[in-house]
Amino acid sequence: MQITKQYVKQLVLEELTKADVKKLIDDAIEKKEKELHRKLPKALEKELEKALKSKNIKSDIGEITKKVIKKLYKDLSFHHPYIIDRIKV
Repeated sequence: MQITKQYVKQLVLEELTKADVKKLIDDAIEKKEKELHRKLPKALEKELEKALKSKNIKSDIGEITKKVIKKLYKDLSFHHPYIIDRIKV
């Protein structure tokens, strides 16, 4: 008896039920998720370290911070001047 590719496919299809296929897929997905949860924080930390060492990023963060502080100061000075008066120098 010669075993052909078609015969093997037919045997596999008969043997695997929907529940088996679902279990196999769920196990594979769960394994990949665990691997991703292990590797993702390290990869993110590595990329953030690279980005924060860049002078362009540092200057961008500085400019954004300045804008926020200016807007906060304007809002406080116009709408809540008593808060600024309470600041002790």
